[in-house]
Amino acid sequence: MSRLPHRIPRSELDALLQDVPKEVFSEEFTKSCEVVDAFVGDCLRFLVHQLALEGFGGTPEDLVRSRGYSHHGLALVRWLFDCLHLYGFAANRDLKAPVVVRVPGVDLEASFACAVAESPRAEAALAVQKLATRVLPEVLAGQITGEEVLFSLSQLDLWFSYFSNENIHYAPSNSLAALALCRAVGAKARILELGGGGGSAAEAACKALADAHKPPSLYVFTEVHPAFLRRGSRLVRKLLPEGCQLETRPYDIELTPEEQGLSGVSFDAIFAVNVVHLASDPVVALKRLRTLLAPAGVLVLGELIRPSFDAPVHIELPFLLLKSYQQAKNQDGIRARPGFLCAVGWQNALQAAGFCEVNFLPSTLDQCLALYPGFYCAAIVAR
Repeated sequence: MSRLPHRIPRSELDALLQDVPKEVFSEEFTKSCEVVDAFVGDCLRFLVHQLALEGFGGTPEDLVRSRGYSHHGLALVRWLFDCLHLYGFAANRDLKAPVVVRVPGVDLEASFACAVAESPRAEAALAVQKLATRVLPEVLAGQITGEEVLFSLSQLDLWFSYFSNENIHYAPSNSLAALALCRAVGAKARILELGGGGGSAAEAACKALADAHKPPSLYVFTEVHPAFLRRGSRLVRKLLPEGCQLETRPYDIELTPEEQGLSGVSFDAIFAVNVVHLASDPVVALKRLRTLLAPAGVLVLGELIRPSFDAPVHIELPFLLLKSYQQAKNQDGIRARPGFLCAVGWQNALQAAGFCEVNFLPSTLDQCLALYPGFYCAAIVAR
């Protein structure tokens, strides 16, 4: 994996995205990626000083043990060391123990303000990274949990903004999955959405289906978090065409459909954006979802794709702070690190769950990742 921050070669990227409308990965989006990537670099410099890491040479396990960090901290420190190396802030002394190099200090608030000025519609993405960076030392020390600080009532508006289609850094995840859904279904489809959050993925899906003159007959909107379910349900109710039946309900991918009142229900499509990677066992979760599909039904997932089984994701810190994210099961050939899966991992998981046809959008995903190491966005279509 090449280093970040990385200038995005726009013309070369466009040439690889022939199966995706240009507006999905707009120039504003790629500009936001460059801005966010640079800001994450500043966050890493900030952490080098906050955690007194300059000159440290050792493994993540060495740091956790020597500092008395909580057991939950090991995955966080592993991510930190990998990203320091990714940004050139750690140099290889040997294969076991890279050494953190001397880096200049940074005024994180000034860096944040500058980044927002460069990419205003990425403010929520930048704010989430800043928040996670600020609290990492306390989480490592066991003084607070990621759940307490990231998903307190005071932070809900930030997450609504983050997962919004107004967040230019996140919106392509919704747009790409909505495009894949629209291409996969016909009119009058019965659609189940998982983990709909504040409704931004449904918003993108409804627009894509309306533009293609494919109104659904049933849309079941689900979300496990009550506040997100209420907000998302209100938005989806406004978006669906006349004659489309709307059902809203909680749904937990860790439970069986039968436990949640969905036994015997059959859908033409199941749609989910950045949800299924949260399953503790993705194969089990995918097998359960397959039972809810009609014989010709399709599963459409919008997912952040890890570049390879063991590669770091440089924008992953806010999610790694959550114990629930870290507790995801690692499985040979499917997932080597908590959370996000790579493309091969998804293919193996879907095939193990009984899906026989798996395709990615863009189809050139591997080439996009080789060109720009922060290109994490893809839709997965499985039948």
